[in-house]
Amino acid sequence: MTSKRLRNLQCKMDNTDSYEQWQKSAAEFDRLSGMSDWQRRQTSTLYDHQLVRSRLNRLRDERQHSNDLALLYVLNEGIHGNLGGMGKSVLYQKAHVGTKQLINDFIDEVVFSLQHIAKSSHPKISFAEKVDFFRRASHCYGRSALMLSGGATQGIFHIGVLKALFEEHLLPTVVSGSSAGSIMAAILATHTDNELEELLGQENLRVESMKFVGWSKLFKGVPLMDSQHLEETLSEYVPDITFEEAYLKTNRKVSISISPAKRQHESRLLNAVSSPNVFIRRGVMASCAVPGIFKPVTLTAKNFEGDPQPYNPSRQWVDGTITNDLPAKRLSRIYGVNHYIASQINPHVVPFVSERGARKTYHRLAGDFCLSTAKQFLSKILDEGRYRISSPTLGLAITQIHALLAQDYSADIIIHPNRRFINPFKLFTDPTDEEVENLMLEGEKATWPKMEMIRNCTKISRALDLILEDLEKEEKSRLEH
Repeated sequence: MTSKRLRNLQCKMDNTDSYEQWQKSAAEFDRLSGMSDWQRRQTSTLYDHQLVRSRLNRLRDERQHSNDLALLYVLNEGIHGNLGGMGKSVLYQKAHVGTKQLINDFIDEVVFSLQHIAKSSHPKISFAEKVDFFRRASHCYGRSALMLSGGATQGIFHIGVLKALFEEHLLPTVVSGSSAGSIMAAILATHTDNELEELLGQENLRVESMKFVGWSKLFKGVPLMDSQHLEETLSEYVPDITFEEAYLKTNRKVSISISPAKRQHESRLLNAVSSPNVFIRRGVMASCAVPGIFKPVTLTAKNFEGDPQPYNPSRQWVDGTITNDLPAKRLSRIYGVNHYIASQINPHVVPFVSERGARKTYHRLAGDFCLSTAKQFLSKILDEGRYRISSPTLGLAITQIHALLAQDYSADIIIHPNRRFINPFKLFTDPTDEEVENLMLEGEKATWPKMEMIRNCTKISRALDLILEDLEKEEKSRLEH
C-alpha cells in the first residue's frame, strides 16, 4: 500500500506545474518514505553534527539571555555556511524537501543572532563597531552567484529557472550569462522586479531571433544567421543602456562573458565594474555570436559626452561560452562570490555535470576519471598544436576547441534539464509556442528540488546584505546631519 502511495505522489510531483503543489507532494513523500525521520535525527556520518549543535547552543544561549557582547564575540569567531560540512550537496539528496532539521535550526539562529546585534543598543557596542563588524562579516562570508550557461534557443530553459527563483525571492543579485544565458542576464540587469513579473510570463515572450541567411556564402565567411534580425528581437527586451546605467536602475551585479575573435586576444567579462560605459545589448550580441552562425561583434560604449562610439574598435568578439561559460573565478575576484549556482543547458556539458560535494556511485566515479583523463590528454594535444598551425583560421578553431575543453563546468548547485529536453538539432531554430512553454516549465521543475538547498545556502548572505543596506543608509543619514 505504501509503495503505491509513493508512486502516486511521485506521479503528482512529475506532473504538477505549481511549486506549492510539488512541495506538498514531496513533503508527504518524505514522510511516508521515512526521510522526515532522517531529517529530525541530528546524527549522521555526512557532517559533524556535534560541532553544529555546540555552535547553535552557544549562539542561542547568548542571544536569549541578551549577552550582546558575548554574542558578538561568538559571531566574530566566524560565520559559517559550511560548518562541519553541513553545506554538502549530499545532505540535500536524501529527502526531496530540505535537509537535517539541525542544519535549518543553525542557519536560522545565525540569522536571528545577526539581526539581534544589528538592533542592539548595548552601550559598549557603538554604531561604528556595528558597521565595521557587518562589513567584515559580509566580506568574509561571501555571497552566491547565479551563472546562466549558453545553449542557443534551448536557453529558454533559463527563464523557467529565473521565474522559480524570483517567485520565492531567492534570485541572487550577482548573475552572469554566456551566449543564450547573456540574454536572460541582460533582461535581469535592465528590468526592475515589477517589470520582471510581466516579462517572466510565457504569454509575453516572443522568440523569433533566428533568420537563416543561407548556405551558399558560408565558405566565403558569411555567417548562416542574420545578426541584425537578432538585435531587433533583443531590442524588445534589452533597452539601449550601459552596464553602469543598468546597475543604477536595478542594483543587480550582472556580468556577460565574451570571447575574442582572434586567438592573440584574451576573453572579457563585461559588467558595471570592468566596462561601465559599454552598451549592454552590444555585449549580449557579442556573447551570442557563435562563430559561423553570427558575425563577430564590435562593442559600443558611451564617451565622456554621452554619445555612442566604438569600444576598442580594433577588436571583435564572439560567443562567451567558448572561453568562459561559467566565469566563477572572475566573479569571485570582482564581487566576492564563493558559492555558485549554475543553470546549465549546453548540450555538450549537461551529460557530464557534477555538483561539488555530491555523492557518486563507483560506476560514476570510474566514468568521471576516464572522462577527465581523456579530456586532459586531448586538451594537451590541442594546446601544443594550436601554436604550430600556420593557418590563422584553423589555429583559431583549435584554440576555441581547446578553450571549451579546458573549462571548469562544476558548481555548488547545478540546475539542468532532463536529457530528453536537449535537442542539438533545434539549437538554431525558433521554437514553437509549445516548445517555449515546455522548456520554461522544465526550467521551473528542475529548480524545485534545489529550492531548499538554495534557500539555506543563501539565507545568511541575504540577511547580511539587508542589514548592511539599512546600516549604510543610517550611516549616510548621520553624516549628512
